[in-house]
Amino acid sequence: MTTIRQIAERAGVSKSTVSLALRRDTSCSIETVERIVKIADEMGYKPNPLVTANMAAMRSGRRHSRVQAILAYFYDYSNGTPYTLSSFKGARERATELGFALEAFPYNDPDVTPHRLLSILRNRNVRGILIGESQNPIPHIEFDWEDFALVSIGYTLQNPRVDRIGFDHADNLNQLFQDLSLRNYKRVGLAMNSDLDNRVSHSPTASYLSYQFEQHSNDKIPLFVEKDRWNKAAFLEWFNRNNPDCVLTVGNDAMNWLTGEGIRCPEDVGLFSIWAVEGEPPQNHSHFNVSLELLAKTAIEVLADRLNSNTRGIPLRRRSILLSSDRVHRNSLRPIAVHA
Repeated sequence: MTTIRQIAERAGVSKSTVSLALRRDTSCSIETVERIVKIADEMGYKPNPLVTANMAAMRSGRRHSRVQAILAYFYDYSNGTPYTLSSFKGARERATELGFALEAFPYNDPDVTPHRLLSILRNRNVRGILIGESQNPIPHIEFDWEDFALVSIGYTLQNPRVDRIGFDHADNLNQLFQDLSLRNYKRVGLAMNSDLDNRVSHSPTASYLSYQFEQHSNDKIPLFVEKDRWNKAAFLEWFNRNNPDCVLTVGNDAMNWLTGEGIRCPEDVGLFSIWAVEGEPPQNHSHFNVSLELLAKTAIEVLADRLNSNTRGIPLRRRSILLSSDRVHRNSLRPIAVHA
């Protein structure tokens, strides 16, 4: 990050002179302005848009007005506008608290080229982009990212490799496996629709396979992570063939299929959902409570930090900030064993 102080030291002038020159104040000579602007460009200086806007307001006499810099929320045009999503609502709420305005822009509108979108954002003085949640992997977004602070919600964006905020599925599951051991479960199976596993970079399957490896068992339960075969008949075939004493899953399908066959939870089998989103249809069994609103608020905080530090463009090294999830118990697991 290049600061005004560093520019002043290199130019051999005061910080106030640099500040005046960068905003082309008439009290500075043309020669001084040109020299300092050239030095600032060479050093990669980029002004903080929020500070710049508020300083402009103060100079114009609007000292009590709070000027909001605009952040962009990028979303998939084919999914429709994001205004009803809890992630967008949470992001907008936190952005407002931090002095920003959040506006939604589709990154793949067929009627708006990437060049046109870039022009729109520049005209609106947008300097930060939050790439919103997606149900499906995003292979690539074609855009000129150089002038923008960037953060992505979740794991789905594959390119560009920007900082991302997601849930710590690996740690969540490691903690869960320890809990299941205390409940004396020996044959834990993973059965879920593959959509979520794809959405979170296969973290659930990787964690489950690591858990199986640590059990040193010769009778491992195969994964049932399916898309086309995610149905009652295929699930029950897997269940009856492998006889798990606990099933990790997503959603209510597995419980409905089991209870429909007279199989009781937790008397006959334990059940736990690794993904239950707040505000969506409730799950009747134990689960991880996932707050997409909290995820989005955290993403806005990280984006604000990048703006305030004048960090722009695709980072050399992507950071992943992972949040833990709360466990909610709904009597679908046997109690923790008490040893005398």
